[in-house]
Amino acid sequence: MAELGEKKKSGIPGLITTMLATIPILIIIGYLVINNEHGNKTLGSDTASSWVSAIATVVISLLTIILAKETWSLRLAQLQQLEELKRENIRPNIGIQIEGSPVGMNFFNVKVSNYGKGIARKLTFEFFDRNGTPVEPQKDVLIDKFRKLAMFRVGIESMGIGQVITSYVFSFIELNTELAGDVFKPYLNIVVKFEDVEGNRYTNELTIDFAQYEGITELGDGDPIHNIAKEIKQIREHIQQVVGNSKERVGVDIYSAQDREEETLKRNIWLEKQKLKHQNLQTPPDSNTLPQ
Repeated sequence: MAELGEKKKSGIPGLITTMLATIPILIIIGYLVINNEHGNKTLGSDTASSWVSAIATVVISLLTIILAKETWSLRLAQLQQLEELKRENIRPNIGIQIEGSPVGMNFFNVKVSNYGKGIARKLTFEFFDRNGTPVEPQKDVLIDKFRKLAMFRVGIESMGIGQVITSYVFSFIELNTELAGDVFKPYLNIVVKFEDVEGNRYTNELTIDFAQYEGITELGDGDPIHNIAKEIKQIREHIQQVVGNSKERVGVDIYSAQDREEETLKRNIWLEKQKLKHQNLQTPPDSNTLPQ
């Protein structure tokens, strides 16, 4: 349908030009018919040329006006495209996400990100219920958890390109206790309003129905990177226990090759002495040395 409409619009100038070009012919034919009815069957060359010149001048004037109008419209379209291109190059795009924490699937973080090409300013957040009615403070348990964060109460003054702000907001276990088991009934609708560096206003929206989380489970021991971090922490704690209270030095005995050779020589001498001593104790006494 859109392509058909564009084709119709593109054919309008040609149709207008054709109509204007046929006007002189129709006027001359009408003039001849009128003269024929009044008995004047001849058309003077001067009169005919005057009519043709006048009509041609009018047609050319009309075509010039149409051309000027089309040129001006094209110019306005080009200016509008340049303005839109400039606006897109400085346009921020603020997104809000609710995602699970690496610590465990019961913990949830909120992440506010600027995915756009420009700086976002004067960010404000508004909360609405299922009917689109603004939610007042202390009227919704879930929304109150978001309002504990200052950025959702007073807004954010500025967010740079690619900047991300992340914070823990709630736990499903605590939320289930506070809602008396109705943890899947909350409905979250956050509207964020912001502007670019030139003051152009934008709006994004996050809508989550917590019923969609019902039945979701997780296999394994959680996020592997978080598990690796815990293991490294345990290794560090064990090393600290071995080292003691010192945080800068580790007690280490260092031996060189000469020290080892001297130790081996001393050990061999000691073994030879012990061997000779043992042999002397086991040798029977000589008969000549026996007492008479």
